[in-house]
Amino acid sequence: MLLNLQTFADEHEGLEEIIVTAQKVEQNLEDVPSSVSVLPGSLIEESGANNIADLNGSAPNVILQEMVFIKNTANMAIRGIGFFDTDPFADQKTQVLVDGIPHARVTGLGHDQIDVERVEIQRGPQGTLFGRNSLAGTINIITRAADQEPGLTARATIGDYGLSKYVLSAESGEILNDSLRSRVTLSKRSYDGHVTNAFNGNQLGEQDSNMLRLKLDHIISNVATTLTYYQVDEETAGIATSNLIQDPYGTADGDVHLVNMDTDGFNNSDESGFTLLSDIEFETGTVSIAANSHDSDFLLYTDLDGRAGAQPPAFGPNPRLNVNIGFDIDHGQDSLEIRFHDEHSTRWDYVVGIFAFKEDARRFFYQNIGPPFSATFAFEDAARITVATQKTNSIAAFAQTDFRLNDQFVLIAGGRITQDEKTVTVTNFGLPRPAPQRPPIELEANTSWNQPTWKLGTKYEYSDSLMGYLTISTGYKSGGFTSRATVPENVGPYEAEYVTNYESGLRANLLENHLRLSAAVFYADYEDLVGFVRRTNSTGRGNEPINENLGNVGIKGFEFESDWLLSPNLNIDLALGLLDAEWVTFSVDLNNDGIVTDNSNLDVLMAPSLTAFSAINYTSELGRHTLDYRLEARYQSRYNTFGESNDDIFYRPGTTLINGSIKWAWGSRGNSVSLFGRNLTDRNAPKLTIGASIFPVAVYEAPRMLGLELRLNI
Repeated sequence: MLLNLQTFADEHEGLEEIIVTAQKVEQNLEDVPSSVSVLPGSLIEESGANNIADLNGSAPNVILQEMVFIKNTANMAIRGIGFFDTDPFADQKTQVLVDGIPHARVTGLGHDQIDVERVEIQRGPQGTLFGRNSLAGTINIITRAADQEPGLTARATIGDYGLSKYVLSAESGEILNDSLRSRVTLSKRSYDGHVTNAFNGNQLGEQDSNMLRLKLDHIISNVATTLTYYQVDEETAGIATSNLIQDPYGTADGDVHLVNMDTDGFNNSDESGFTLLSDIEFETGTVSIAANSHDSDFLLYTDLDGRAGAQPPAFGPNPRLNVNIGFDIDHGQDSLEIRFHDEHSTRWDYVVGIFAFKEDARRFFYQNIGPPFSATFAFEDAARITVATQKTNSIAAFAQTDFRLNDQFVLIAGGRITQDEKTVTVTNFGLPRPAPQRPPIELEANTSWNQPTWKLGTKYEYSDSLMGYLTISTGYKSGGFTSRATVPENVGPYEAEYVTNYESGLRANLLENHLRLSAAVFYADYEDLVGFVRRTNSTGRGNEPINENLGNVGIKGFEFESDWLLSPNLNIDLALGLLDAEWVTFSVDLNNDGIVTDNSNLDVLMAPSLTAFSAINYTSELGRHTLDYRLEARYQSRYNTFGESNDDIFYRPGTTLINGSIKWAWGSRGNSVSLFGRNLTDRNAPKLTIGASIFPVAVYEAPRMLGLELRLNI
């Protein structure tokens, strides 16, 4: 858990209270009986940071990265359970919410974020209150509410590699008899990219991002309602991967940010949505309504073989084949949650509710293998190979209660029943002409799952400043299908995944509210975990990655976080995570050689044995001016980023990234100018390497970046 020193009062008041919604209602973090990290919005909006991936390393046993090929798509892992599949049919193992609303797909989760108040990261399954797909945990991005006072805030950022970012926020203040407040924020960011294409000199990863968020808060009588409209569009030119076949490690030319690609590719993404949140107060409790409608369009085209001119042929059954692929994903989702919360009783505190979710996803897959099959390698000449659609309907009912036995003991019990139904249609048209043609392969399938999840536990409040808890909780991720499949037997379905998590922890507030700490130990038993296997595709010569149930995983670990206010001017944050993850059973035909083997010797994907974070904040008072200094270090030990091989190339080495900033603030309105640096030691470590068919693909940490940020409040 991290806190900005500016949120602190003077030495006598100590640390400020942190309010979270980890149990669907607002409460003090120190009362929450689970492992939760709270990250301030400044970490995702300022000092050169832009999105959820910029939080990577800030919380114990949590990995937040971007996909290899796709700039605005998230690759996440909590407590060693990772997920990096862009298939629109594939549900996440870590649920991500914005203001409590689920974001069903990983595409778009890497978009820039604006108006972020805080980010709550809950580790471990949250199946009772947050439902399906919270197998590993839940991340909730809480956006900033409209302010009571009118105002205008402007931020401008410039930095290395052509970075420029402009954010403008306007507040109406309280109007219409103090019943209405509004806030609108506009953001525009440009970035030239830090990877150069040695073949043609183009910059890879060049990006333009535009965002809009409009929020209206309306309060009348006993009803408080928030309406939010948001829109984001991002365009990325080039895919900033390694040299692939010619240089899979990306180091042969002495520069990991200089690559050879014969087609740069592009990635365009658009999202928009509308959210309604409403709380209705009654004498007996509060009824809360959360509704959302969300649409997105995602288009990617990239070169997978990595050839540059007359380069050596690739390995494998098709050494001369040029592999250029693209996919276009249209996604729409609607959700509604209605819940009732009662905390009026001195003994009972409970929440009950229902949740409904509907989703339509369509994926168009394109391939271009060049002349003589097409005039050029461009996307415009690519052939549509597969069209896949999926309709998802989910409904759930849930309840959870805290029952106070006496002044110190609290019993916790909760349950949820979820019904998921998925209907898919996959049509494969084969290779583009003039390749030998065959009738289209079409599959239609319908499958449903009915799954209960539950939680039991106890909380012991030793004193007002010390609390311990013990819980057993379960999680569930629905089964599904694979849209990438080109033959019926590869489409699926695969079965659902389950987890049972045993956890014990404590929270303490010591030294007269100047030291806050939390610790937890846990063991998680995952069953029928889903991952990639290779199966023969429609050509009969190559293979394709599909999802399949692999086996069971056991993970145990420890987590620790602390905030220590040593003086009114000095604050130290520490976080530590330990993991021990291993396959219990893993017997499948992993490599499509027709032989089922025991693969339990493979390392669990995205499970570093050690994660550590430390940050020092110091403030110097200069009359009406202040200087804020911040220095932080984020460490993750060596871990496997692929999961299908223990070869060295698929490991991210142990890496420490150091960020820092100096901010000068003046005046009563909080105007400031900041000098920031990210990756100050210029660490050139691979952050992700995966196997793409017959060749590995790697991306590296961004090089050192320095920048300047100006903030004016009017």
